Amino acid sequence: MEQLETGIKNIRKKKKDTGILAYFQSYTNTYSSIRKLREIFTPVILHGDVAGIAVGTRPDCLPPEIVELLAELNEIKPVIVEIGVQTANNETLKNINRNHTVECVRAAAALCKNSELAMTAHVIIGLPGENMGDFINTAKFVKKCGFSAVKIHPLHIVEGTRFAEEYKEGKIELMSLTDYCKAVAEFIRIVQPVAIERFSGQSPAGMLIAPAWSGDRSKISQHLLQLL
Repeated sequence: MEQLETGIKNIRKKKKDTGILAYFQSYTNTYSSIRKLREIFTPVILHGDVAGIAVGTRPDCLPPEIVELLAELNEIKPVIVEIGVQTANNETLKNINRNHTVECVRAAAALCKNSELAMTAHVIIGLPGENMGDFINTAKFVKKCGFSAVKIHPLHIVEGTRFAEEYKEGKIELMSLTDYCKAVAEFIRIVQPVAIERFSGQSPAGMLIAPAWSGDRSKISQHLLQLL
């Protein structure tokens, strides 16, 4: 709650009347017992300055009892479930050690949708071995699963990862800014009317190895707008 109060205080310095969405972002925020999750989520959603909560998680950490809790909270204030989908290619999911399948995503999305929970998908464009066909399939999959929004990210190579070693050894070829924007534009055309919440992302400068353009939102926006 201390982190929440600090965040609210900082926001209110700039915007006194704006609605505030409490975002449980990093890591897997449904990986605990029902009792513990209820203790964490309830005081936040009941906070007078909070308009709703967004909960980031994995599809394999959304069993029926967790979804039931989120649906219960959704009756108090809006709850958005953010699910790390990444791709609709099971071989890629295996290669990047996600330890879940496309079928797992489909099942989790169905549970959330049936419980009337809004869902945001996180996907990565440019994963090793994937091409435009894979990006198109992922867009179709996200739309078919009933996601209400999607956050699109380029692949980042960061220090201390397996991909960092493979990139240095020349085993991973990254997309250019132009090719990334072409893929994102096609993704957006297919996934409509799903809302696009993000089409870029960046890692801390001290950790990022490549691509250098990934943090330049204005350049990505300019390229993308020319294609849409």
